[in-house]
Amino acid sequence: MESGKITFAKLCHEELLREKERDGIGLYAEKRLHSVLKRWMVDDFSTHEQKVPMRNGKLSRFVADILTLQGEIIEIQTGELYRLARKIAFYMEETDFSVTLVHPLTALKHISWMDPETGELTARNKSPRHDTVLSGISLLKPFAPYLGHERFRLLFPAVELDEYRLLDGGGPSRKLRSHRYELIPLGLLEVTCLATKEDYLAHFPADLPSRFTAKTFSKATKLRGYALYDVLAVFEALGALSRAGKEGRATLFERRI
Repeated sequence: MESGKITFAKLCHEELLREKERDGIGLYAEKRLHSVLKRWMVDDFSTHEQKVPMRNGKLSRFVADILTLQGEIIEIQTGELYRLARKIAFYMEETDFSVTLVHPLTALKHISWMDPETGELTARNKSPRHDTVLSGISLLKPFAPYLGHERFRLLFPAVELDEYRLLDGGGPSRKLRSHRYELIPLGLLEVTCLATKEDYLAHFPADLPSRFTAKTFSKATKLRGYALYDVLAVFEALGALSRAGKEGRATLFERRI
């Protein structure tokens, strides 16, 4: 793991220098993180952006981020995971490749605010928000049929980021609906791999009562809104819980593990 952290930090530095050489600062924030993760997974450009063959040998219209010589497809998604639902379904249903889906979790982020006219940095603050493995699992509802499948696994690298935002928004602070100028990956803190069903179930809250509501689950996990109900749906698909009637107007869930 330590060698992986060192490699990740080295790649972060190299990618930042590459964008400076291209005079692309501020233009490729998401692409930079994507590129670092792609090279961290497989630093062999000949395996990147490869068309995926179907079982009959014909090339499909899908292009994988990485297609290794060992027969593994690796897809890296720094944005919304549901956008890969059709792609992953095709890989699982129409090919025999092993599939790894990589999605970074923001474990630590500092936000710096920049005056759009002068370029002056006015403040730098540590963001109180961070992702957890559970919040990552909540994004996996579109892939529920494949969770625990022998050919499918998830990697959640927990990363440290520096984010630069422009003071071009509304309100007295000019921060409301402001725009991101730069997102710089700095380092890798840890990696969570989810392959077997047991890997997912290991993250089910251990201190819940035998029957509980979504509100109780929310208190135990700090998840809210869509993330809360989506993670319940994922755990229901994994067999960790089932519906057990109502408590007033709230749905009751029953632990199965």
